[in-house]
Amino acid sequence: MLNSVTLRFTRRERDTVFNNDLVGIFVTFVVLSLAPPVYAAEKFPDYPVRPADQYAIKAERAGLIIGVEPVEDLNDQKVYFDARTTPNGFIPVFVVIENRSSGDSFLFDQTNVGYGGAFYGFKPDMGTTKRQENLLKRHIKSKTLSPGASVSGFLYVPVPGKGPREKIHLQVPITKAGTSETFMLNLFF
Repeated sequence: MLNSVTLRFTRRERDTVFNNDLVGIFVTFVVLSLAPPVYAAEKFPDYPVRPADQYAIKAERAGLIIGVEPVEDLNDQKVYFDARTTPNGFIPVFVVIENRSSGDSFLFDQTNVGYGGAFYGFKPDMGTTKRQENLLKRHIKSKTLSPGASVSGFLYVPVPGKGPREKIHLQVPITKAGTSETFMLNLFF
């Protein structure tokens, strides 16, 4: 048979226990708030950026240079996107655009980029939130490029999931700021 034991604390002992509990709770809260959360997004390595004129596939006009690099190696796709994207129906194409003109600014609108006669509007679905967030984060953004400015990121071009892909024709329209003059930079790969 169990005997019940009554614990009696003096007021001072009770206050000491209570204060120690508060300190313990506070310390636990601080430690947990400084620790990285378990649900934090996975960190993917950054894709290496080089000057636009150092890419094998490039075009230039009016001081604006664009260089592209399709990421076709399945191992590289796994490293940078946590998936082999070509079997999923798209190839990531890294794009670097630099304004090397002395005084002109240019407008790059990623929604007007075309490939093979169609406008770019492809949004890949990789099935998991962390992959989708990574794809969106790395997607090239529209930007006004003042002299010396650049922009880089990925376009995701649909390709057959199996078999060899056809040659891709990327059409990048650029508008000179302050005018309606637009010219097309064409890249083939």
